Amino acid sequence: MKKFIHTIFIGTAFGTFSSCTDSILDQKPLSALTQSSFFQTAADAEAAVLACYDALQGDEVRRIAWGDARADNLKIPLEAIGATDPDMLEFQKDNISSSSGNGNWAKFYNGINKVNNVLAQVPTIQSPTITSVKNRIMGEGYFLRAFHYFNLVRIWGAVPLIVEPTLSLDKDLQPSRTPADKVLEQVVTDLKQAETLLPVAYASNIETRGRATRGAAQALLCKVYLWRSSYLQTNEWQLASDYADKVLANTTYALVSGANYGSIFTAKNTTESIFELQYNYNNQETNALASYFLPRSSKVQTGGNQTLIPTPKLIEAFEAGDLRKAASIFYSNPTTDQFPNLPTVGKYTGTIVGSARFSDSNFIFLRLADVILMQAEALAQVGKTAEAAALINRIRNRAGLSNTTATSKNDLLSAIEQERFIELCFEGHRWYDLLRTGRVKAVLGVDKKAFMPVFYTEIMLNPNLLPQNPGY
Repeated sequence: MKKFIHTIFIGTAFGTFSSCTDSILDQKPLSALTQSSFFQTAADAEAAVLACYDALQGDEVRRIAWGDARADNLKIPLEAIGATDPDMLEFQKDNISSSSGNGNWAKFYNGINKVNNVLAQVPTIQSPTITSVKNRIMGEGYFLRAFHYFNLVRIWGAVPLIVEPTLSLDKDLQPSRTPADKVLEQVVTDLKQAETLLPVAYASNIETRGRATRGAAQALLCKVYLWRSSYLQTNEWQLASDYADKVLANTTYALVSGANYGSIFTAKNTTESIFELQYNYNNQETNALASYFLPRSSKVQTGGNQTLIPTPKLIEAFEAGDLRKAASIFYSNPTTDQFPNLPTVGKYTGTIVGSARFSDSNFIFLRLADVILMQAEALAQVGKTAEAAALINRIRNRAGLSNTTATSKNDLLSAIEQERFIELCFEGHRWYDLLRTGRVKAVLGVDKKAFMPVFYTEIMLNPNLLPQNPGY
């Protein structure tokens, strides 16, 4: 574990990669060292692809905000805390400004530029040591590029599609936006290529859960086909089901027991994890999750800012005896916390050492329970209702609950929506589920803008990004 995370940390210190604050227009060409000297051996390629993983770090709070704060399982505790995060207040009021930091996509494109560089340069390496790892590194690159673009499409809709590295000033640095369906075609192409190149597992568990694998590519393909089927109405439910089947048949993955549900978030890299962003305070790898969600402590240095809290709707959605509730939500302490008895997100508590808390919880992108519920949805959509109900029951029974009473297609889809609401709360899924199924107004009671605005600085630098997304 330590070696993998440490290598990522060192890899990002290599000075040939552009800053995560760069816009598309400001992307700096990769240096001559990178092009002609850096990519010489398998070790060079390894360092470059590990730097690509680092581009995923630092956005955990935004990912939860995009996926959950726009929906109905997180809210600002206005009644108890006077100081509020203005960006989160925008989410709550659906009054998001084009100048909001939550609308800045530069970090995604910084990551894409790194990946494009790997995909362009690794095939040119002539060293014999690269032969055994070249395909795997290329597979990681294809997976990561697809992962970035899938999230860009879900957040902004049409986005610039860039599949070559910025290697010179002759490159077009003012690209137009590509329609979302065309971007998703590239996502599918990349993921299918990744599936053929990636290993089922690595030598260590932390790499199997923390790096791209064949199962991760298949799980993401399932998610992409589900998105296309429901949002774009492409009727690719069977394809979504087929890829879910591949993941469910993979013995690398298994649900943890209901009694150990909380370990998914505290133990890190459990058997349920498919793709998980790695952190470890021992290697100076931390994030903002614990400080963002945990209570403000008045006694010891273990508290946070409690910027967002679970909604009453979510709390009430947990059935009596649901083993997931205690691991997902707890209440602030009346003895030690500044604002006692507030419901609190419990999935990102970090690591306590003495009286200090280190915010180093991993962030899970893909896990088996998500795939099981996606498979249930795909099966319900193609009329296999009994099979869909059995999958819902796998999740409910693991949580200590009885079987679902749903039998018809529509009732099963409602039951799946509810199970995803509870099972995946605070993991950044809820908004996208409601958006892709057209359920935003029915569930939230109001219409909301489908996509984030294109950051105003990007448009100032590149007028080809116009028109702005509707509503801004």
